[in-house]
Amino acid sequence: MKYEDLLNSHLKFGTTKDDIINGSNYNQILENVVIAPWWNHDMFLNLGFNVEEIGERIFNFYKEDLSFSFIELKRIGAPAIMDYVLSLGVTKCKNLVFLGSAGSLDKNINIGDIVVPEYSICGDGASRYLNKNLEDEFLKKEYPSKQYTNKLLNVLEKNNINYRYVPNYSTDSVFTQFYHLDKIIELGAKTIEMETALLFKCREILNINMTALFCISDNIIINKSLFSGRSLEENNYRHKVRDEIIPNIIIELLK
Repeated sequence: MKYEDLLNSHLKFGTTKDDIINGSNYNQILENVVIAPWWNHDMFLNLGFNVEEIGERIFNFYKEDLSFSFIELKRIGAPAIMDYVLSLGVTKCKNLVFLGSAGSLDKNINIGDIVVPEYSICGDGASRYLNKNLEDEFLKKEYPSKQYTNKLLNVLEKNNINYRYVPNYSTDSVFTQFYHLDKIIELGAKTIEMETALLFKCREILNINMTALFCISDNIIINKSLFSGRSLEENNYRHKVRDEIIPNIIIELLK
C-alpha cells in the first residue's frame, strides 16, 4: 500500500488533505515530531523552550536552534496511534521519534534502562489495515529508519549513556501477554510494548525518518510486572531517567 492510496480513498468519500489536517489539529505541525502514548510534554519544560499549544494535547517547542512538535496521545495501543501517525503524512513532518515505556523480557535489562528497538515483531491486529487486502501481519518484523536510528545510537554512545539495542515485541494486550510469554521470548524478543510494530510499518508508507526509544517500566521475568513486585526505588529511578535524561537525548537527536 502507498500513502497516495490512502489519500485517494479519503477523497473518494469527500475528504481532502486540508480536511485531514484540520480534523487532526495538525495545521502547525513542524518537521520534527515527538509522539508519546502516555508521557507528558512537561518533560521538556525545563530546557529553555518557548511552548505553544497548537491543538488538543499537541504542543510546539521553539528555540533559536531547534523546534519540534510534541503529540501527547494519552492513549495506548496500535489502533490508538495509527490514525495520529498516518495523518502526519499531509504535514511538514520529516522526522518522528516515538517515546514510551516497555517491559523487559530479559533478567539483565532492568527497570529504568534505556532501550532502542532494533526491530519490532508484530503482535497487533491493526497492522492488517495497512495492507491492500487485509493480509495478516502477525509475527512479521518491522524496522525503524536505519540511518535515523544510528543517529540516535551515536547520541547515546557519545554521551556515555548505557542502553540496550534489542528486538522488541508489540502486543495488543497487557493482561493476556503473560500466557504467551514463552512463545514471545522464543521469537527472540527482549522487550515488549504495544505500538512500534505498527509505527514502523507506517514508516514504510509515509517515507519519513522514524525511530523509537523506550524506558523500561517493568521486568516480568523476575516477577516485577506492571501488576506487582516493583519497589518504590525502582519506580523513582525510572521517573528520573524519563524526566531528566531522555529529554536531553531527544533534543540532541533532533538538532
